[in-house]
Amino acid sequence: MPRVGRIVIPGCPHHITQRGNNRQDVFFVDDDRRAYLAILKDRAERECLSVDGYCLMDNHVHLIATPERADSIAKAVGRTNFLYTQYVNRLHARSGHLWQNRFYSCALDDEHFWAAMAYVERNPVRSKIIRRAWRYAWSSAAAHCGASDKSELLDLGEWRKLLDVAAWKDTLCDPTDDDDLVRLRLNTSRGRPLGSDSFVSKLERALGRRLRPLPVGRPKKKNK
Repeated sequence: MPRVGRIVIPGCPHHITQRGNNRQDVFFVDDDRRAYLAILKDRAERECLSVDGYCLMDNHVHLIATPERADSIAKAVGRTNFLYTQYVNRLHARSGHLWQNRFYSCALDDEHFWAAMAYVERNPVRSKIIRRAWRYAWSSAAAHCGASDKSELLDLGEWRKLLDVAAWKDTLCDPTDDDDLVRLRLNTSRGRPLGSDSFVSKLERALGRRLRPLPVGRPKKKNK
């Protein structure tokens, strides 16, 4: 199934992921992670991108973010990657590409926003780095579970209006359903919105384009 052109819906949360070139590491020391978050904070504010959640792994990044404009994600994430590459190459005396060619993203409806956030924040648990998601230093899980937001990226006031800390800890202790995980990964890699039929239909009408994959196989012949 081919990837569609990047679809960005202003005001709608998106799952965004960016991997290292050839899956190589992009963060080498903790100061690299601090630098990335500082750059992202600056570029997100400049480009009107609200970062709702994040997780920095050794060789890739996950974000949940809501753009104010159609170009907010491309400009904020693209510029962050460019500036961070300059920083890493200079600091670690390296050269060449750091990231794979493009980031991947998909728009989310309300239900899948929560599932995607849990998926993002449980990454270190799935990778067996740590047993409790909120104890990982380089994701939004700790802040969402009651700690201070050291990155200063997140709107915690709005978050805590929507969900209490104990409930979110329970969610992070509950493994993501395998089917949901597969759909999120697939739709993100192909750039297709992830949500209910009514959500996708609404986007199709608004954008005037088909967003669902075409049926597999040859089209049926029409009866004469």
